[in-house]
Amino acid sequence: MPVLDEATTFLRQQYLFVRQQFRHLQAGLNYLSGRPLPDTRFVLFGRGRSGTTALVSMLDDVPGLRCEGEVLHDYVPFPRRHVLGRTARCSAEAYGCKILSYQIEDVQRPPGRHEDFLHTLHHDHGFHILYLRRTHLLRHALSNIWARQDTFHRKKSAPDTEPTAPRVAPEHVIEWMERAEALREYEATLLKGVPHLSLTYEEHIRHDKAHQPTVDMICDFLNIDSVPVESSYRKTAPSALRERVANYEALARRLRGTPYAEYLD
Repeated sequence: MPVLDEATTFLRQQYLFVRQQFRHLQAGLNYLSGRPLPDTRFVLFGRGRSGTTALVSMLDDVPGLRCEGEVLHDYVPFPRRHVLGRTARCSAEAYGCKILSYQIEDVQRPPGRHEDFLHTLHHDHGFHILYLRRTHLLRHALSNIWARQDTFHRKKSAPDTEPTAPRVAPEHVIEWMERAEALREYEATLLKGVPHLSLTYEEHIRHDKAHQPTVDMICDFLNIDSVPVESSYRKTAPSALRERVANYEALARRLRGTPYAEYLD
């Protein structure tokens, strides 16, 4: 079975790569065709496990607005042209897509300086920038670790099952938080000189009651009409960290005395 699983994973990866390159070809043709871009266009920029998927779901429910997911998840030769081509093929009045910071840093190789990627999209091509981040480093790290085993967020149509709290390696958690801090600094360089709407998971995504005001604020920022929306994702993670981690006390002992102790319950 492990061999079969490995073969299935390999074939899936190859399929996704080929699909991405086909979409890149389509995007390139759209870019070269000179088709006009939608009047309103934006990038939802941030980091994985920060509420970006839920926000894409909500924004995509707004009439006249098409919001895509991670258009730069896999390598493409011309990432900026890929974004422009994906935008050009959209027939809606407003178009947005999600781009994660690690994709600009590690996956893509845009011509020129990486740091100019968002700057060029905004200043040269009229893209608005929405920046969504997660401020609680420990919860963010645990969310990333858990996502590689199961998920604390599921489609609302999925069967109701109780997630099992995982055991975590404290050093692994610290590595995730250190990586998050490094990405936060990198994101600051990408956003330097780029006007943007700043959002946080904790204030704008975590609680259901914040969803509609968040969408209203974004629509106002984009100068489009808002409507009542509802995320198709539901949060299933317990709120207390002690319930999220099977060996919470061991994790707490390791973090005490470090800058990350402030994130403990």
